[in-house]
Amino acid sequence: MPMRPTFLCLALIILLPLAHARAIPAFRTAAAARAWAEAQERAGHYESAAEAYEREARLRRATGDPQGADVEHRRARRLATDLALAVLGPIPPPHRLAKFEPAAGCYLGVLDGDGGSADDFEERAGRRLALAFEYDAYGRPFPVTWARHQAEQGRAIQIAWEPNDIAAVRDDDYLEGWAEDAARAEVPIFLRFGGEMNGAWTPWGRDPAAYRRAFRTVHDVMARRAPNVAMVWAPNDIPLDNLDRYFPGDDVVDWVGLSLYIVRFYDDDPRRPAWQDHPLTFIEPFYQKYAARHPLCLVEWGVTRRSRVEGVDADPFAAARIEDLFDAIKVRFPRLKMACAFARNNLTGGRDGRRLNDYSLPPGSLALDSYRQAASDSYFLTEVSVPFGGGSPYAYQRLTRRLPPRYAGPVAVSLSTYALNPTLSLSRPGLARRLSRPYGFALPPGHGPLTVRVQDPQGRVAQTVSLAE
Repeated sequence: MPMRPTFLCLALIILLPLAHARAIPAFRTAAAARAWAEAQERAGHYESAAEAYEREARLRRATGDPQGADVEHRRARRLATDLALAVLGPIPPPHRLAKFEPAAGCYLGVLDGDGGSADDFEERAGRRLALAFEYDAYGRPFPVTWARHQAEQGRAIQIAWEPNDIAAVRDDDYLEGWAEDAARAEVPIFLRFGGEMNGAWTPWGRDPAAYRRAFRTVHDVMARRAPNVAMVWAPNDIPLDNLDRYFPGDDVVDWVGLSLYIVRFYDDDPRRPAWQDHPLTFIEPFYQKYAARHPLCLVEWGVTRRSRVEGVDADPFAAARIEDLFDAIKVRFPRLKMACAFARNNLTGGRDGRRLNDYSLPPGSLALDSYRQAASDSYFLTEVSVPFGGGSPYAYQRLTRRLPPRYAGPVAVSLSTYALNPTLSLSRPGLARRLSRPYGFALPPGHGPLTVRVQDPQGRVAQTVSLAE
């Protein structure tokens, strides 16, 4: 009899994290899965809702609706809780590195529309940058002055080179001359030719075959005339089902990139909230598809500090998602090796029709503070490796079931869940801590298993992860 209360308490401890889960029925149709998932979401049963949305996605994919499947998969990821932990580890064994690829670490770069230049941004951020980036139109001369200035400051460059008429891209005097000027700049160049080609808004992507031909032509000329150019193929994060139609071939692609924008609402529509979308949701499909063959990069990323449709300050939201992005890069995506911030207020500086969000990182903002803190990790690099190799003095080793024996030191955390600001509870013999943002922590010397529990602002346990020693 004396053992019964203890047994019941232990049973409750084990079952409480699962109290919000519900048995999920079998669904005959995607519509039935959607209806059940929405009801579970309204009731706050997020784990069950996430699984039901995932089943809906599988049903849609099986019936020939890949875009609908992608939408529902992302809906599921918003509600699911996914905690990943990593510790400092050795540089991975050598493998075939792409042009300018570091052995470990991630380059940071910027297009700064707030202060006006990468120089200004470095001053605000309190750190050096590995590269600066800008847009340029195909048909214009190579930006010699800008490129030389970046080289003098120790930065590489990324150029988003956009051809309005894809048929005009051919091996001619213009392309040969542009390549020769690029070579004379004597600076590493990441050339993003015709980015976001898979989106309906880009005129150069209307004919996939013509796009592939043009990309290969540009690659061949650069390979012959400008060996300091790395070719970047960078589609948009949506749609996903047409990527293969635009991929020009592994032999002509050095890096695979994508544009990543984390916003509060999709397409300026208050009926389409997006604040629950975690950066990893958008990166994962590209990483799974391409990371074994090419290093990945975020050719431009931004997080909204204010949206036109909402019209209120969202600086805390931006700070949280910037932290989430940098944590995900370290913990989950070791071959994501470049990330360039789009630090511009598009509410005032965007082109007509796109003045929807403020992505700037101004002095005094929480977003800039979050960037500065995240970027202070030596994993994020201040110079481009030429021709390749070098980089961070360490890598992050993701933990699955066990801690390294007698490990004491930093633990990096990447957390995706339905709440923006959950808390973590740590427990180990001799250790009990509760953490809010930022979630990384130092593990003191000790022995025994480590348990990390994720709790939402209402105190509900969303996930529990235990690591043996």
